[in-house]
Amino acid sequence: MRYIALRSLLFDRGKLLGALSGVAFATVLLLLQIGIYQGFISTASALIDHMGGDLWVMARGTEVTDNGEPLSAGARSVVTTPSCVARARGAILSFAAVRKPGDALDAVQVVGFEPPDAAYPRPTPLVPWELARGLPGDLHPLMRVSVDTTDLKKLHLPDNPVGAELQVNGRAVFVAAVTRGIRSFALTPFLFMELPTARRVLNLADGQVHYWVLDLRDPGCAPAVIREITSRSPDLDVRTAEDFRARTQDFWVKGSGAGTALGFSALLGLVVGTVIVAQTLYALTREHEKELATLKAVGASAFELASFVGWQAAFLAVVGGASGAAIAFATQRSLVRAGLTVVLDAQVVVVAMLAVLVMCAVASLASIHRVLTLEAVEVFK
Repeated sequence: MRYIALRSLLFDRGKLLGALSGVAFATVLLLLQIGIYQGFISTASALIDHMGGDLWVMARGTEVTDNGEPLSAGARSVVTTPSCVARARGAILSFAAVRKPGDALDAVQVVGFEPPDAAYPRPTPLVPWELARGLPGDLHPLMRVSVDTTDLKKLHLPDNPVGAELQVNGRAVFVAAVTRGIRSFALTPFLFMELPTARRVLNLADGQVHYWVLDLRDPGCAPAVIREITSRSPDLDVRTAEDFRARTQDFWVKGSGAGTALGFSALLGLVVGTVIVAQTLYALTREHEKELATLKAVGASAFELASFVGWQAAFLAVVGGASGAAIAFATQRSLVRAGLTVVLDAQVVVVAMLAVLVMCAVASLASIHRVLTLEAVEVFK
């Protein structure tokens, strides 16, 4: 039955190409929408993911990284009091005004970080990551910052911006390093700099930060550390990195409506693909009713008759899905070059391929029902 099913499918090239195009279209749309959604999620929480830490300490009421308030300089003594805290790293995240070459104004997001401590036994997360030009140590001198390659045009900077000057909040800073592919969810350019530079740019006092990132000696003591810090200072909130990551992702991806829009687009692709495949399979079934009725009359089982449609649906799912995946990966590279994060990892591909298989299976139901209810007497009447 497999041979008959595939031969009949390959015989009508027009219907075959139409069905394969429908499956490929659905696959491309599904993969890219899921990939963009995953890209949004990873972008929204990128700073938390790369700065690491077990606990994040912030001003009371802070829900996402972008909405933090400066903490007093005395907060450090509070957060380092618990014996389980091995290290506290300061982090500054704040929006600022930038005057670009040519005197135009725009907004940037200042990311102040604490440089690695060689004396600390655990490795310090590399911030900024994905350096395309320069080294982390190039940001150590005061008023040195890094910019991303995707933001060079927006900031009116040359292709090699090292040494270029920007005015941030009225203070001159100089580009010392360039990152690749580090973007904020809101597409506001990141400027990475060490804490002393960030404090000067934002007019913060010595010791002030927006967050304290705590590394614990034992992650299991996190609840006790949270209770101790919040009891000592009710004006502070302490969240695990996982909780803070989830809140930030929910705020940007779900709260902005981006997730709903992407989900609707993916669903639309599946619906279109289902309709195209269903029409093709049903048309092929009607064209071969006499042959199928003959097989039923000579004793073909219901399973064998259903497999006629099943093999065709499986062929369309595999070939159309593979073609769509190839197009999606080619499109991903173009989107990444344009500055959009699209995550097409193994998990995304597996989910999309399973959805395509289900789509083709659903599309075959009407044809299978038609095959199983065939009566030879009616067909040859």
